[in-house]
Amino acid sequence: MKKLLRLLLPIIFLTACGSKKVTEQQHLFTDRTWQRNQNISFEFVVKDTAATYQMNIGVKYLDNFPFDRIQLSFMLEDPSGEKRVSEHDFYVRNKEGRFLGKKVKDAMEMDFSVRNGYKFKAPGKVKVTIINQLPYMSTEGIAELSLSVKRK
Repeated sequence: MKKLLRLLLPIIFLTACGSKKVTEQQHLFTDRTWQRNQNISFEFVVKDTAATYQMNIGVKYLDNFPFDRIQLSFMLEDPSGEKRVSEHDFYVRNKEGRFLGKKVKDAMEMDFSVRNGYKFKAPGKVKVTIINQLPYMSTEGIAELSLSVKRK
């Protein structure tokens, strides 16, 4: 019994501490259109302030997406009260105009890094807001936006 316990304890410890995923959330555009005034918000809780974090935005887009890139602002409000905004142009087409990304059913999917090695100053609730910066009031061809946060 002692041998079995000595074998199982490290396995249990490693699997319990092994998850680096903090959150993975999606926002579906039911009409597959992203309105210019439609900000997308995600919230999650950070506990470990000693760790650094990787934050990615995932985009699922369709054949009728008219642009070569997705333009957005990424606003991060961390538990310490600090707010950071960054502008991003995520290219979804190559120079020949062909879509980049991974084909999944009727859509293409791509992930983009927006924060790498980010360190939170305080534990608590984090709010991320994604702001549409595309040039039209309504942009067809966007099926989903997602946020993925992992401890490094």
